[in-house]
Parts: sequence; structure tokens; C-alpha cells
Amino acid sequence: MKKLVLLSCTAFSLSGCLEPPTAERFNNSAPAIQGTPITNATINSPYEFTATALDNDGDELSYIIDNKPSWAEFDEVTGQLTGTPNKIGIDENVRVGVSDGMSRSYLPIFDITTNNSTNNSTLNGGTNQAPTVNNQVIDATVNVQTVVTLGPTADIDGDLLSYTVSNSLNIQIGPESNQATYLNTATETELIDVTVSDGINEPVNAELTIRVSLASPSNYVTHKNIIEPDFGATAPVKGESRIDPTTGAKITRLTDASEMPGTDDALIVYSRYSPENSSGQYVLSFGTNSTSAWVIDRESTNIIRKLLHTGNKEIGEVHEIRWDTSGAHPNRVYYRYNLALYMINDVTAETIQSTLIKDFASVIPASSTKIYNDVEGDSSNDSDHWAFMAAHYNGVTYVVDAFVHYQISTDTTHTLTPADLAGTSLNHYASEASFPRPNMVEVSPLGTGIILHYGRSWGDSNYGVRSDDIGTWFDGAHIWPLDFDHSQQEPVKISIGETHSGWAFDEEGKELFISQNNRTDQLDAIYVSGNNSGYENRIEMATHSDFGWSNGFHYGKMPTSKPGWVFINTYSNINNQYHDTDWGADQLILMELKPKSENPTAWRISPNYNKYDGNYRDEAPAAINLLGNRIYVSTNWGGELNNREVFLFELPNSWKEDLEE
Repeated sequence: MKKLVLLSCTAFSLSGCLEPPTAERFNNSAPAIQGTPITNATINSPYEFTATALDNDGDELSYIIDNKPSWAEFDEVTGQLTGTPNKIGIDENVRVGVSDGMSRSYLPIFDITTNNSTNNSTLNGGTNQAPTVNNQVIDATVNVQTVVTLGPTADIDGDLLSYTVSNSLNIQIGPESNQATYLNTATETELIDVTVSDGINEPVNAELTIRVSLASPSNYVTHKNIIEPDFGATAPVKGESRIDPTTGAKITRLTDASEMPGTDDALIVYSRYSPENSSGQYVLSFGTNSTSAWVIDRESTNIIRKLLHTGNKEIGEVHEIRWDTSGAHPNRVYYRYNLALYMINDVTAETIQSTLIKDFASVIPASSTKIYNDVEGDSSNDSDHWAFMAAHYNGVTYVVDAFVHYQISTDTTHTLTPADLAGTSLNHYASEASFPRPNMVEVSPLGTGIILHYGRSWGDSNYGVRSDDIGTWFDGAHIWPLDFDHSQQEPVKISIGETHSGWAFDEEGKELFISQNNRTDQLDAIYVSGNNSGYENRIEMATHSDFGWSNGFHYGKMPTSKPGWVFINTYSNINNQYHDTDWGADQLILMELKPKSENPTAWRISPNYNKYDGNYRDEAPAAINLLGNRIYVSTNWGGELNNREVFLFELPNSWKEDLEE
């Protein structure tokens, strides 16, 4: 029998609250909803879409909607959305659902795009719209050609657009009709006029600002001599840049935690996901309290805003805030809160609003009180696939009731419960109510599968760790199919345990899981799919002692644009009796993805300018951005700061080509 759980209104969608379940309805099933939303509309013409729903319990149903277009009406009895659009544009994130008074079900989120009915014509008094073009600010590098996308190829009426540029001899149209190439041999800022025409209306003008600077410096240190960082007499102030005298790396301080009320630190909390958004304009910084987060403008270092959930509730590290990294929504973030996944569509909007994406209460065990990945896990690179644990607190710790996969675009949910393991080598959990808790869960970068980060099983029932799991899918990290159907695709072991780990790609774009092997003392790279996948086929890139035995390791998530390389950040406790000052201590490193027998290149980007003395927050986590040309680090500047701040380390755009020549 399901446990009765009374939830407050804040646990549900902003559109209303559900009545708490009654004792007679413990076994209530969620209603089913069907319908294919119409996503295109015509200005000044009627629009109509009707959803249909069924309920196996015979409950009275009511339809609900989130983000209803301003021009539309919605019938809660029939599920009909009707209206006449009065302007061209896009109504985003519309979601239609149904409620039986206890549970809700939803259709996938959709947009409604309103256009004219025919190109170059009028409709019921409507007129062909003049094209629009935005002002842009672009960063370029001396003697490096930059391709600038000036705007769309066609306007909202479907008219093909033509572009011209003027006021500069360094720019010319091409290679595509809506693009221009720019090449400058000098460091300067140019203001370029952009004109766009649809051939019908008056041309429209915009301003393109191109800032040309020298390439991000680097001396490409690949030897193994010890590098001493130059901390200077004082730590940099916010906005100040310095050059490491040995490596040539440019280092800029981005934050001042004193400007962030309620926290002592400004942090990049983990290495496995990028704090920088897909446009490169904004950076996330977190507070020490784990429940606060701020959006920082990368160039100006100004604080844009503090992020808040509905009701002005703080959100931060524990709410697992992630950028939409698909490129389609650069200012959008996702986060978990209690039993639901939310988003803030635009963190720069004058008024930010939290939008419920999925409430998992109806699809996970009734005992669960929250979903989470345990902070470190990331979504797929397109931000479409997500992995969570559904868990409850038993008075001592959180206990895992189920594992969850969710795909936003299709509103598809898959779960793995103990009963799903009946008849497998994990049959001893089939009659239980919960799983042992792994270190975290995540989705692989390309959405290949779900990784359950279990530690190594060993010993026996009297002395050991989960000895019944030895040799099973819970013995070390395994990648599971997205639908958890182990009968069709057996989980693949990709790590000996639950140590620090990250991701990289080979030259063909295949995913490799990177981790430290605490049994063999090797740094492993393991394919997660294909004929050469799995732990037994691991690539051993280096030995722990190569970097110094006292070093700990963090691994980043490399972008697909920089295949064949692994990002490593080390930390070493100077107070530890085994501390050594080898070449690899407290360094930011990019290493070739090769077996150690092939002598992979290890490029030391820079010392990480941090002092680690055993404090968890001083492990100096470092994350690489989506372009592979910027690294963000939380450091205390060698102890000269009494707290931690976020620093930016810049890499040459061409570092991969330079090192491989």
C-alpha cells in the first residue's frame, strides 16, 4: 500500500494546487492525455487545438495549461485551446495537461509560431513586416579569420534577406549570404554598419562592434620541470588580469564575494559541467552555503542577478543548476526543487519566472521526497536527457527508492525500481523497498545512457562493502540504457569505483569516461559504447605516481570540438606527510588521450594558484567551457585570500592545432 504523503501547494505547478489524496485513493492511477499540438498559426486567422484524456479510475477530469498565449482562450472542461493571433511572433513553452484531482499528466512542451499566410503579401489588413537585425559585439583575434553571422537568412514573412557591410576594409560578405568574414592585423575596436533588406520594405541598419585583441597567451609548457606560481605581493582585485611568468597564461579574477550577501565565497563547485553559458557571456557562481547562486557577466565582471525559485526562495549548488547547453536557449537554466524539474527561461529578464517542466510525484514511489543527481552529475550535451535518484530521508541518510531518466523534448520518463531487478544477479534487491545509494547519477554527454556511480564491492558479509554485489552491475560505475531495459542492453562497466571522473572524446567523436583507478593507480579512459567499450578494454593514460603521489585529481567534461584530449586539475595537501612537490602538483593540465606507452603530451596550462590544506572547499575545482578556450577555477590565491573566488584562465583558440603540429 502506498504511503499517504501530504504536499503543500508549493510542490505543484504555479497554475494551481491539487487536493491531497484521500484514504480511498491510495492506488489512484494518473490520467492519460493525448494530442499533437499545432505549432504553426496564421496572423488574424483562427487557431484551434484540442487535447483528449482518459482516466482508468473514472475520476472527473479537468484540463490545465501553462504559458497560455495572450491571444488564446482555454476550456478546462474540453481541453480546447482557441483564439486568433493578432501579431507575428512565437509563444514559447506552452504546456497542456490534465488533472484527476490527485495526479497530473502533460503533453510535451511546445511553441506556437505565428506568421503571415503567404510570403510578400497582406492578409486581412496585415502587412509584410520589415526585417529585423540586432546590434552585436564580437571578439576577434589578430591575424585569425572570424566568421560572423549577421542575422537570419529569411525574415518572419519568409522573404530572403540580403546584407551589406561598410566602414571597414577588414570585413566582407561570405561564405553564406547571411555571414561575413573578418580579418584584422591590428589590435583595435571597429564599428561596422550592417544593412539588411527584404527587397520590399526600407532597409534596416544595425551596428556590429568587433574587438580585436592578441591571441590568448601561452608558452605551451610540456616539460616536467617544477613551476612555481607568482602570487605577487597581493592577490588580484576583481577584474584584474595577470600573466603567469612561466606558462604565459592570462588569469583574471571575476568575482568579489563581499558583493554577494550571505556567502563567504564565490565558487565553481564542480568540474564536470560548464559554469559558462553557450554564448560565453554569462558565468554561474555559487555560495558556500550551497543554496545561493549568482549570474556574472564574464567581460564586465558585473553581477547580473541572484537566482531565485518561486516565492523568492534561494537556489544554489544543492538545486543542481545547469545551463541549457544546446545553444538554442543560451540564457536558460534548469534546476531541481523537491520532486520536480524547473527552468528559468531567461536569467537576464527584467522579471524572472520559474516554470515547472516536470513534477515526478506521480511516476516515482510515494515514499520519495526529492529527486536529485547528488550535485555532480550533468545532463546530456543538448540539455534534453536528465538523470535523477528518487529518494527519501530515513532519519540517518537519504535512501534511493528509484532511478529516473527524463527527456524534456518528448516528456518521456523511465524508472528503475528494485522490483525491476528480479531474475538478475541483483535479485537480492528485488524484494526490497530501496537501493544502496551511489555517489551520483548522470547522463553521458551524447545521451548514450545513464551512469550509476557505484563504488567497488569487496570482502565478505562480515567484512566488506556490499559483498553480495561483487561482479554485478552495482560493482563499480556502469552505464545503463536510457530506458533501464537491461534485458535488451546489458549495463557496461566503465570504472572500478566511484572516484573523481570526467568525459572526453576521441577523434571520431566517441565518448570516453575518464577516471582514476584506485586499485591499479592508473588514469583510465574507457569507451562507453561499441565493440571496444567496457572496463576490460580500458586505456591507461598515466600512472598516479607520474604526477606525484600526494595529488588528488578532478577531471573536466571536454567539449566535442576538442577531441583527443583530457582536462585534469590536481590538488595536493601541503600538510600531508606524503606531500611531494612534483611537476604535477596543483596544476591545470590538458593531456593527450593516448596510452602511456605512446608518451601522451601533457600541456601545463598554468598552476591553479591555490593552496589546499585538506579543506574540501579548497580542492580548487576547475571546469572548461563549451568552446575549450576558457577554464574557471575556485582558488584562494595561494592562501593570500581568506576566502575563495572565481578566476578565469584563458587558452589560445588554436591550442589543439598548435600542440598537435
